[in-house]
Amino acid sequence: MESVTSLRFASFELDIRSRELRRGDARVRLQDQPFEILRVMLERPGEVVTREELQRRLWPEGTFVDFEHSLNAAVKRLRAALGDDAENPRFVETLPRRGYRFIASLDADQGRPVKTRPDQASPNVRLAVLPFSNLSDDSSQEYFSDGLTEELISQLGPVCRGRISVIARVSSMAFKGTLQRAAEIAEQLRADYLLEGSVRRDGRRVRITVRLIEGATETELWSETYDRTVDDWLSAQAEVASHVARSLLLELVPPSIATRPPEPAAHHAYLRARYQWGRPGDEGYSQALRYLDESIRIAPDFAASHGLRARVLVGAAEYYRDVPRVALAAAHEAAQRALVLDPTNCEAQVVTAEVARMVDFDWDAARQRYREALTSNPSSELAHRGYAFLLGVQGRHEDATRAAELARELDPLCLVPSSSVAWTLYLARRYEDAARECRHTIEMGERYVPAWRLLGAALLQLGDVTAAIDALQDARARAGDHPLVLAWLAHATAMAGDRDEAVRLISALRSIEDRYVSPYHLAVAFLGIDSIDAAFESLAQAFVDRDPHIAHLIVEPCFDSLRNDARYRRLVGKMNLG
Repeated sequence: MESVTSLRFASFELDIRSRELRRGDARVRLQDQPFEILRVMLERPGEVVTREELQRRLWPEGTFVDFEHSLNAAVKRLRAALGDDAENPRFVETLPRRGYRFIASLDADQGRPVKTRPDQASPNVRLAVLPFSNLSDDSSQEYFSDGLTEELISQLGPVCRGRISVIARVSSMAFKGTLQRAAEIAEQLRADYLLEGSVRRDGRRVRITVRLIEGATETELWSETYDRTVDDWLSAQAEVASHVARSLLLELVPPSIATRPPEPAAHHAYLRARYQWGRPGDEGYSQALRYLDESIRIAPDFAASHGLRARVLVGAAEYYRDVPRVALAAAHEAAQRALVLDPTNCEAQVVTAEVARMVDFDWDAARQRYREALTSNPSSELAHRGYAFLLGVQGRHEDATRAAELARELDPLCLVPSSSVAWTLYLARRYEDAARECRHTIEMGERYVPAWRLLGAALLQLGDVTAAIDALQDARARAGDHPLVLAWLAHATAMAGDRDEAVRLISALRSIEDRYVSPYHLAVAFLGIDSIDAAFESLAQAFVDRDPHIAHLIVEPCFDSLRNDARYRRLVGKMNLG
């Protein structure tokens, strides 16, 4: 940036040397702090400039100032100088609780490239693949159009590696059937471009129509129609992915390499499995596994089915549908098979990282495998989120929050990465921030148990036991006697002084027979009634079972009272922690 003397955008020019903002020939009054804010954003157009960065830039260490008020006032003055509107910004976009982003285009100046030139696209250019419309007469073919949407998302991530962020499926699928305008969708997803289209299937013939739209202007950049048979429609997916990338990045992406598609029936079963696994929580778990088994039976060498099967089996451990050690062993086997068939299968790479983290407690191997997955597909929300968990357990709280926020950026309307951000804040002991993020997640999905559980935990750490109990009771009203809710409700009830009710809740928890009950969370309940020996017995069982949460023992605040116990030190030592 040192060689750049001025930066132009719209009708404005910012002169770095004279520290002036001009509009045409007229000088626009701009104080020092708004000037610095604008300069930082223009140095990194399209990127998020955090409030913490601005604090360090504008108010060096040792400066005593009401930071929140002063920064808000400086941004307000900047917007006034630019004639910008916070509600409908043309230049400065606010990202609540995070920072600001300059969203207009820069003109070329002294060799600086124009931001919007495709061959110089920033990694922060964002693409959303919207749900493809099913124009077939048969509504049962919905899985076909939804499957195409997800396939394109997964293919475009690696194709556009390092240049474009591809928003993940949950956030994109939220706009299925919407009547909102393209500009409104782009604003909500913070997407620069939208890919939309339709699928019409008639017997063995498939017609795929695709349109690439610039979000802000609703300009259609190109459209294409692909007529294929059911047998070769996978080649159309590769063509579409490559065409979108070329349109955004010019010659960055080489022509797609023809690959032999799997058996059509195997691929259809795979699409049905993806459709089922995309349902909220673990609702589609059993159906997804059934379709994946069918797909693999038809085409044993179809890597994508093995990779997705591995991911679903990790979900069986995380949702406590099976003994975690058993589910994770099966997941690892499926992942290894997928990687033999396709060494770049991102889902399988993430699963090997998850197994290293949750089964082997091999933190270096897990870190390396997450990085390999992100090299294969930088737009993998799953990889960023898993890496956040790894960093959180290791006490690298700022890095963990950044990784979780990256996952949320890629899937902003998905409940899982949203609650993961709250989890990293909770571990950093930023309880008010964690509670706020939990409430945000709950607003999007009021039956999502992990967010309610974490909200209760954060409120307990804030000392508001009554509010914690109220939150957990609300969760129970919505989700029933979910084991996680009962465990933390027992802990909170005991903290409120009602030991008898806590014991009754623990009894109800231990009597559950139709699903696996997490011994880690049972230990939390025992800790509430001060049954320390029972808590350690449960934690020992959680270690044997490889409960996905057991490594959280070292950072979970409610276990602070156990840290001087020799049993605690032995347990964390077995996990290569401490």
